[in-house]
Amino acid sequence: MDHLLHLDTDVVCMLSKLNSYDYIIVGSGFGGGPLAEVLAQNKKKVLLIERGGVIFSTHVLNTSRPYFSRGASNSPEGNERVYDAVKAKVQCTDTSDTYIGGPVYCVGGRSNLWGIWTPEIGDNTLQKYFHKDIHTYLKSGGGYKKAFNFLTDDSQHTIYPQGDAEEEVSVNEINDVKAKLQSALTGTNFDLMPVAAQFNAPAPYKFSQGAYSTTLAIMNRMYANDPYLTVLLNTEVLAVDHEVVESGKAQRKVRALKIRDPQTKTIKDLDVGTAKVILSAGTIGTASIALNSGLQHLNKLVGTGIIDHDVCYVRFAKEKDAGVTLKPLNLKTHMQVGGEECLVTVTINANFFLAGSSALIETSHYYSGDGKLLDPSKQARQQHNFDTICILFEFVAPLQDGNSVLNIPGLDPVLDVRRPPIKPAVQSDMDDIVKKVRDVFINPTTAGDAPNPGIRPQYLGFGVFSHESGTMRMDGATGEGVVDTNLKFRGMDNLWVCDLSVMPVCPEANPSLTLAALSLRLADHLQQV
Repeated sequence: MDHLLHLDTDVVCMLSKLNSYDYIIVGSGFGGGPLAEVLAQNKKKVLLIERGGVIFSTHVLNTSRPYFSRGASNSPEGNERVYDAVKAKVQCTDTSDTYIGGPVYCVGGRSNLWGIWTPEIGDNTLQKYFHKDIHTYLKSGGGYKKAFNFLTDDSQHTIYPQGDAEEEVSVNEINDVKAKLQSALTGTNFDLMPVAAQFNAPAPYKFSQGAYSTTLAIMNRMYANDPYLTVLLNTEVLAVDHEVVESGKAQRKVRALKIRDPQTKTIKDLDVGTAKVILSAGTIGTASIALNSGLQHLNKLVGTGIIDHDVCYVRFAKEKDAGVTLKPLNLKTHMQVGGEECLVTVTINANFFLAGSSALIETSHYYSGDGKLLDPSKQARQQHNFDTICILFEFVAPLQDGNSVLNIPGLDPVLDVRRPPIKPAVQSDMDDIVKKVRDVFINPTTAGDAPNPGIRPQYLGFGVFSHESGTMRMDGATGEGVVDTNLKFRGMDNLWVCDLSVMPVCPEANPSLTLAALSLRLADHLQQV
């Protein structure tokens, strides 16, 4: 493997100085990965620098795939155990909230571990926080459609195949659940949650071709010795060395990257020559590089604003009716909850479907078939006898200017982050939504005059989905950011940013589809400048 994947850093530095590369991309996740692939497809010479190596097996026919049980946290569709093992440490100040997420240094980054849900950001959020050019591109300009087709390899033109076979989720079954939810929550419009998987079977939620990560495209080209993509592994980019373009002018350009040689651990200059540089090392990683480079002196917003959205959940279960089992299904809607924009997701039988964090979500209430509340301590051991319903609330989180990545030269990045408390009106509205959804599925009964206890949504923890955003924010609906709408760093002639750091808000929806769309848009833009 060393011979297959190894590159000589000194030779790469020499070639770069000789203008051998059109683009130098730092980071191979959801921002850098699609960008590198599209540019290479268009026969542009790309140098991709990745801090980590290859840590997930791929391209070997008889490599075994771990399998325990569907819905378990160590099963193929439950990635928490793997994420906990491979994520890098993140430190926090003693005045900071605890942050439980973290970057992953490897080919493909966290795209190897994401939950593969690909909802779009709601119109209200796009209008309030995003520049109109971005809003137009994503929606009427077809950016979302282009990104979804890219992630799914054009395999889901109708989003999900739906049929009437016994093993499939029929249109009637989907509509029946939709009708229940919309009767419980008047004015909502639930629809299927899009999933970034390649289908080759007629039934929904069968991932025969696997789910998307940026690893596959990169590894394909590495194994093929592709002439248009050079991947420098295990190489940390510490800073960009920049200089004034012309004396007396404010415009600057990146002259070189400061990299740490993987063999000698020494710091070297990688002259970029005429290449365009794109930082895609993630909200935390890109901010660290920018701070080490002194870019905060060019724009005071560099490194600030970092936030992850609030996520709350509840999960309850009903005893299966004789001979009837609810099939796996995931529906979502955008709605106001306590005055806050929210993506509300209702997942049926979450322990058998796209487990992800739902595998670790405790089922708090068990009900009998006739709606009576049961003792959860006794029923938890017999979960296979129950259908489960999980309600997930994901809220918009405006950037917090008091939050920041700190420029501390330690082994791990350091964050100083605080999240605003959940407002009483939001908590009250969530309680009401949960009660209405529970009642429409469970129809709970009470014994005598005893009140039926409500189910209060619980907070999942700051950073649990690792959607941290905003340290290199783009121009928004109301003001200038660190980068413009083409993701170009203001005042820098040859530097762009493409990762979640450019988001002007942490949206209510999983931002991966939006980032992929921005990456494809940037690929088109770069080839025109």
